Amino acid sequence: MKSSLFALIVLLAFLSCSPPNRQHPYRVKQERKETLTGTRNLSSSILLQYTAFTVSYNPSTRQPDWVSYTLTAEEVEATKHTPKIPRNFMPDPNLDFPQATNEDYSGSGWVRGHMARRQDMKWSEQAVKESDYFTNICPQNKEMNNGVWHQIENLARKLAVRYDSVMIVCGPIFTSTQPRFFGVNNIPVPDSFFKAFLIPDGTEYHTLAFLCPNCSEQISMAMTVCCVDDVETASGIDLFRFLDDEIEDAVESRVNAELITR
Repeated sequence: MKSSLFALIVLLAFLSCSPPNRQHPYRVKQERKETLTGTRNLSSSILLQYTAFTVSYNPSTRQPDWVSYTLTAEEVEATKHTPKIPRNFMPDPNLDFPQATNEDYSGSGWVRGHMARRQDMKWSEQAVKESDYFTNICPQNKEMNNGVWHQIENLARKLAVRYDSVMIVCGPIFTSTQPRFFGVNNIPVPDSFFKAFLIPDGTEYHTLAFLCPNCSEQISMAMTVCCVDDVETASGIDLFRFLDDEIEDAVESRVNAELITR
């Protein structure tokens, strides 16, 4: 069921492009290191490979820095009419590092937002289970989670069907010098979230990216669409670095807002 060849090639490309002893395949942009370390230390991130997605997990925030997976048209079809599987949020039992807990979120006003979308994982019981691990979860505003974030998730499925597959990378962004914290473990609240798509189209690539403020304001996808370069500047993470530099520079500078309505 899982079309793993493309994902495997992508992961190997990530790793082969990484400097020696790096723990994650996306490069931290040098100019952002100083501002990021106030809330999180990207150099301490741990690379976790699950059944259907990859996580760069940060023990300092008890959240992922980024989550990446490839969604195929076959998987979209397979997960359209799956039976309901009860949610079971829990720390990854195989990970001996600090993690968030349900106690942190109880009564906090923040919802447990999936980075790798749970619906996209329903082709595998194990993948669904792993998507509920707190290594794949960030605190999100309920209105944002149910609104523009949900719309972008649905767009990813449409693009996967249209182009046969789409690579998805998403994660939290911390910009405030005085971040909000909640829960018994003092979980920091992201100021915004990013989501970026890399879409293979024959011998070419398309990209589409979004920056979503973590607030209750009702906003549309059109208000959050941007280019990958904007996401990299905001997040401090160099996305899609496995691409040839000339191709990467070209595709990451394009906004491609027409993909929303095409």
